[in-house]
Order: sequence, then C-alpha cells, then structure tokens
Amino acid sequence: MFRMRHRRRIRFVVPYAILALFPLLLTPGPAARDYPSPPKPEPAAERLAAGAAVRWAPWPTLDWALSSPEARDMDDAELERAFDYARNRRSQALLVIRHGYVVKEWYAYPWTKHTTQSGYSVAKSFTSCLIGMLIDEGRISGPDQRASDWITQWRGKEHEAITIRHLLSMTSGIYCTLNSDYVDLLTAPNQTLYALGLPLEAEPGRHWEYNNAAVQALAEVILKASGRQAKDYARERLWSVIGMWNADWLTDETGNTLTYQSVIASAREFAKFGYLFLRRGKWVSRQVVSAGWVDQSARPSQSLNRRYGFLWWTNHDGDYWKDVPADAYAAVGAFNQRVYVVPSLDLVVVRLGEEDFQWSDNAFLGPVCKAALR
Repeated sequence: MFRMRHRRRIRFVVPYAILALFPLLLTPGPAARDYPSPPKPEPAAERLAAGAAVRWAPWPTLDWALSSPEARDMDDAELERAFDYARNRRSQALLVIRHGYVVKEWYAYPWTKHTTQSGYSVAKSFTSCLIGMLIDEGRISGPDQRASDWITQWRGKEHEAITIRHLLSMTSGIYCTLNSDYVDLLTAPNQTLYALGLPLEAEPGRHWEYNNAAVQALAEVILKASGRQAKDYARERLWSVIGMWNADWLTDETGNTLTYQSVIASAREFAKFGYLFLRRGKWVSRQVVSAGWVDQSARPSQSLNRRYGFLWWTNHDGDYWKDVPADAYAAVGAFNQRVYVVPSLDLVVVRLGEEDFQWSDNAFLGPVCKAALR
C-alpha cells in the first residue's frame, strides 16, 4: 500500500534555514587539485562547425577561444542588460558562449576564470550523462532496465519495480520529505545506504517529486555497472576528454560519490559540459555520449511534469521561460547555479554565485537570447 501525502514541492532551492545547518552544502568545496597535464590540441581539421552559417571554432579542450559579441552576431547592449540584471542579484560568474567562442564574461572580485564553485544539483545532469555513457558501453541495457539488477537491497521488495528511467525522471516513488531529503540524507555517513533503505510511498511512474535520495541511488548503479565511483568514472571518461581539468565531486564519509549534488568546477569548465550537450554529445571526433541520449535527456521524460527531462530542466513548449526558445534546457543547482543550453541559438550560458530570492531565469536568459541577431 502506497501512502500519498500532500506537501509543498521542493524544486530549485532550499530554504537557508535548512541548508545553513550543513557546511557540506554551504562551502565551495575543496580547492582545485593538480591533475595530469592536458593533451596537445587537436588539429584544426578536427574542429566542428555548428552549421553552415557558423564560423569555425576551435574545440575548447584546453581553453575557450575569445571573440567580440559582434563577430558572433550578438548585440552587446542586450548582453549588458542581462549582465546588469545578474550582477545586481549576487552573481559571481557570468559566461556566454556562442558558436564555440566566449563572447562575454564577468567575475565578481576576487573571483577569476580559475575559481571553482560547487554547482550543487547541477551534478544531477552529470549523473544523467554518466548513465547515458554506460548505456552506450552496453553496461546498462537502457533506461527501462530495473535498478535492482545492480541494487541488491531492492531485490525481493516492492522497489524491484523501479527502473533507471524512474530514477532519472523523479518518478521512482521513493519516500521523500524535507527532513528525509535535506536533513537525514545529508547527515548520513553513508548516504547511498541511507537512500537505498528508504521505503516507497507511491507506485513507480505514478507520482513526480524532486527527490535527492532517488538520484543518490544511481551512485550504486554507476558503481556496480562501471566498477568505479561516479567521480572516478567521470574523471576518466568525461572530464579528461572535454578538459574539465580541475573538476572534483564531493563524496560522503564512506567515499560514495554524491550523485545528486556538488560537482565542483569553474564557470569555463561547467560551460564545457554544456557545450558537450550543445554539440549532441560529440567532442572533436569522439562521441562521448550518444546524440540520442542528449536528445532524450533534454525533452520531457514523463507526463507528470513536462518541464523535467532526465535530470535536466526543460523549457517545454516555451511555457517556462517565455522569452527563451522552446528547445532550451538547463542543469540547475541550488542558490541559482545554472548551465543553460539553447541549441537553436547555438548558445551556452553559465551563472554561478549566491542565492537571490528574486532571481528569474527568464529575466536573465531572455535578453541573452534576444542578443542573438541571427
């Protein structure tokens, strides 16, 4: 018997009164660490153009190429209007990429392009990408495979009905309250074990609810399917390929990757992840994750909340961000951390900073999109 309860949905942010209790979420995470030197740049012949009207851009594996807005058909006055809005709302890093070039960038002192910051729930979109990569490798058969094939604690229980799709689309039916998801989960020494031990409160696929514990369950799937912690798999198969050299991912006290939160990177590195999705999973000559997975992740994953894909937020039918193209989607984290992707305008936009309760994605992203002249 599943007990349905009515309560306020938790979406993008969590009240300070709750999060202030947990230094884990309120600190920017460990300082950037030294990793092996990046490879030599790819030859120019391997560069990719977004379309016939797009000027060739070097892949940003080492770093981004710079351009004026005008050279990439963007109106700097509109961009400045968007940046003014964001600067006045506690932003600390703003970045706009068009046609593969940085066309506008700003940091609040003492931030620089090297400053790393937790993206909080932006990590969920990384988790989705890793699942897609494991499907591409044949380690997971597809999103409709049962999660209990890797999660032994769920075998023989009602949890056996939960599929990878349910976990990716927030329809698993796993018990979720403000206390369980933002207090007990965060303070558990083994957050994966805590998440896997939660009961069901709804039949999988019948109820949409933003659920951190459900995403943490995917840490066990990734571990069993890849043989590595998610952060190690990401570093080897994703970050080293696209040039997220200083990226890190927080773990719990027992070493489990927190697949629901806290990939730590610079604004330019987060933009590389957005750019990978803008290019439909391709990086130089390598298909890092299949184009089909990118497309599936960025569209509604179920009918209960058409704004939600596979751990990405969508602008389905253009009814969410009204001044933004309908094909836009975003990796979203607490305190207004954002990685926006707008395929029809060939844009990636990043905002990092502190929480502003008046923040409007449309008020910021709308003028950025309006700045794209063609």
